[in-house]
Amino acid sequence: MTRCLRRLGLPLILLVSAGGLAAEPPIDLVLAGGRVIDPESGHDSVRWLGVREGRIAALSETPIAGSEVVDVSGLVVAPGFIDLHIHGQEPRSYDFLARDGVTTALELEAGVHRVADFLERREGG
Repeated sequence: MTRCLRRLGLPLILLVSAGGLAAEPPIDLVLAGGRVIDPESGHDSVRWLGVREGRIAALSETPIAGSEVVDVSGLVVAPGFIDLHIHGQEPRSYDFLARDGVTTALELEAGVHRVADFLERREGG
């Protein structure tokens, strides 16, 4: 039995060391210790959230390692919010919205006055 395991063990070790088993790429960004809230699933707890290539790759109750770790303890980590009724269509208003977690802001009541001017001011930006 021992001889059989030795014969099998060497090829398995070589396979792993030669990269035969694909390892996941490292986590790019860790948001550490924030209150993670997901309205869709009802999740609400303190977690470490790992992002790889722009997508959530890990959610853990314990610390995880990553290339960059940002301490977000005391802050809320949530999907972007949608505001369907805004009136400020200027950069300062967008700045306030972003600080509130709004990633999509729409003026569905009346729109902007002078659409061509509005679009011209934002050209290239």
